[in-house]
Amino acid sequence: KQWYQRRVAITAGIAGIKGRFAEPTINNPSSGYLVPNMILPMACNTKYKPGYPADSGVAMSNKLETLITDVTDLMELCVVPGKVVWCLNLDIVCINDDGNVLDAAVLALSAALNNCWLPATHVIEETGRVVVDPEGEKTKLELKFIPISVTLSVFDDQTLPDPSEDEEKIQCGSLTCCIDDQSKIRAMWSSANLADDVLSAALIYVKKRASVLLSVLQKVSKTS
Repeated sequence: KQWYQRRVAITAGIAGIKGRFAEPTINNPSSGYLVPNMILPMACNTKYKPGYPADSGVAMSNKLETLITDVTDLMELCVVPGKVVWCLNLDIVCINDDGNVLDAAVLALSAALNNCWLPATHVIEETGRVVVDPEGEKTKLELKFIPISVTLSVFDDQTLPDPSEDEEKIQCGSLTCCIDDQSKIRAMWSSANLADDVLSAALIYVKKRASVLLSVLQKVSKTS
């Protein structure tokens, strides 16, 4: 399991991928699983309480699941068709929350996915049990795209990128656009009514910002 830390403003998050064997579904006997989990501990911000997961954390997990649904061919996670597949648990932990957590989470998650290697496996003939082969050749997880998230706070007819926690408290709404390395919009969430010209300007900025973040991500990935 490897961890990848990414920082947006002074918000920081870390993502790790833990693989385990699982039984596939009947409808998709050769498809594995990607299971994102956004963790917001009390240590990152006192507004979060110990115990049950924060509602905002559950909402972010759902958004991340939507975003990475097609990020890879889930059939690549198949070990033994109809019997054993890989289930990749994608844990994203917020280290410090000063606003715009989702952008930091997506950045950390993309870094982790882009550097994910699956270990070789071996089937024990006598028992049929599947085990990891530590001496076998690892396989890199092939991604169809690399997602980047860019969030803007909305104040009337103005937008502010990368909002802090204080700015989020007074914003009229927000716009989050997730774009990939091919400049294709993969998801968009908005809690504000934006005029067409404001939205157009916001999307132009989103593409420029995503390009910068992607460039940094790729440089870091090459040195990982």
